[in-house]
Amino acid sequence: MRVGIKIGGVLAALMLAGCADFGPRAMPLLESVALPPVLPPEAELRALPEPEPFAAEYTENPFEMGPVSVVAPDRRGAMATWQLVPCREGRAICVDGHAGQLSVAGETYVVSGVHGMSFHLMTGGEGFVTRSGGGKFADRQVPLAWEHVPAIELSALREARAPAGRTIPMK
Repeated sequence: MRVGIKIGGVLAALMLAGCADFGPRAMPLLESVALPPVLPPEAELRALPEPEPFAAEYTENPFEMGPVSVVAPDRRGAMATWQLVPCREGRAICVDGHAGQLSVAGETYVVSGVHGMSFHLMTGGEGFVTRSGGGKFADRQVPLAWEHVPAIELSALREARAPAGRTIPMK
């Protein structure tokens, strides 16, 4: 039994010795080839301007084109959407039939007094929600995203709400 252990130890030592690196080695093919130096381009390079397809959307103000759709977590943390619609002849913003106050501070539009929440909408489609009362996100700023409601969606809503056989005209 001791002989088997000794033989196994000697074999392991020989295998490790075969894997050991005793000195620097270079591949013979790379040593025989001289690589050319890397030179800068001879012709002048012109960089094309970066396209900015969404630049107009980053400068968009809330309610500039009508109603706004907002996506943010609700009190439980689940994603929810709200439609903020200008109402009362443009003096208020209605959310789910409740009118809130609109104020502007710099580039931030604040809709407050709606369901215990304040929507802070910033230029370009971002902002945050603050809430009062209980819930997972009470007394904290929770990020939101907003976007103008497309006109086609508005016309579909008006037609769905109109009595049968009568459509509500678009403004």
